[in-house]
Amino acid sequence: MNQRSYDFFGDVVVTVLGAGGRTSRQYRKMYDQFETDTPANDPDIVIEETTDEVHAEIVLGDPSDHYAWTGDEFVIRNGADFIAVTPGWQHFRVTRGFEPFYSIYPVEFRIRQQRAARQQALIHASGVRLDSQTTLFPAWRGAGKTNTLLSLLREGADFLSDDRLWVGADGTAVGYPLGVNLQPFNIESFPEIKRQHDTERDRLCSELHRAIDERVDRTGSFPETALNFLNETFLGDDSRDFTNISDLYPRAEYVKQSTVDNVVFLQAAPNADTITVEGISTDTAMSATSSICNFEWDGRLREYFHAYDSLVDDGSMVAALDAVVEQERATFRELFDDVATYRAHIPRTRDWGDHNLDTAIVEAVESLDSPRVIQAMD
Repeated sequence: MNQRSYDFFGDVVVTVLGAGGRTSRQYRKMYDQFETDTPANDPDIVIEETTDEVHAEIVLGDPSDHYAWTGDEFVIRNGADFIAVTPGWQHFRVTRGFEPFYSIYPVEFRIRQQRAARQQALIHASGVRLDSQTTLFPAWRGAGKTNTLLSLLREGADFLSDDRLWVGADGTAVGYPLGVNLQPFNIESFPEIKRQHDTERDRLCSELHRAIDERVDRTGSFPETALNFLNETFLGDDSRDFTNISDLYPRAEYVKQSTVDNVVFLQAAPNADTITVEGISTDTAMSATSSICNFEWDGRLREYFHAYDSLVDDGSMVAALDAVVEQERATFRELFDDVATYRAHIPRTRDWGDHNLDTAIVEAVESLDSPRVIQAMD
């Protein structure tokens, strides 16, 4: 079993004992910038891939989809796969097929606890610095966050992150150098990006999968939905492919920390033909942020922790989550009160290049007037 350690900002050290399962593969690709052979401290969390079974004493839910308590471990089961957690959330056992993000959210919660105490909060956003201005792009999934980042990188921007990053009540943003999980529509919009494959078989499967995906309506007739199911089952890859941003655009530099000038919330607008941007209030920005955070991680963590607290003596994870969320919300409000906040309506188009959306988003960002810039001109 391979052992890899990841040191997250000096706050949390995670050791993954992998046996080639989805979790060890995703950590290796997604968090490669944090991997270390010499962690400064003993691991705060150990994640171990396992082929052993669990034997529940108490079950909350259906036989194949439930929370459980074995007497020693809290279990989250999804079909044949599960994660088993010891009280204190310091040791996880996961099956090879378990969804990796379902163990990542509790790990990142531990990091969030450390950073919340320093008035920093995790936000689901990409972030860039272009022409000395730093702009963040919070968004729900599918709103164009990655395409926005790639459009700006191509124009010479530097980056803080593609998917999530940290913001501070003092108006700073701290980068989170994760790999980019490129989708076929990202690659179609940016022809200079070439997907990398480990083997020729992987390349052929990927190309066939993409060709079918482009021609099949997932919400169409029964034959189309059946073909889509077969395409995902036999040609789709159950592991995500993460790429370092610096490998895509070597001129782009990673920004460890920067002062935020603008926050632009991206919102998918399926009936729109072009990108439009409007200013929004702090309250509107807060509402949007709360909904994004709840969907991305807090909603799932809250369900996990409620089940955990009800099964484990002296469980207090819900209270711990409430404390972090309250502090993070205070951090977001201080930030939004101090910077320009906008909403951008983004057409839901597969190929941004064909519809000039890559150029439109760059022009929109370049036209933003940051309060910090205005103050400097006064």
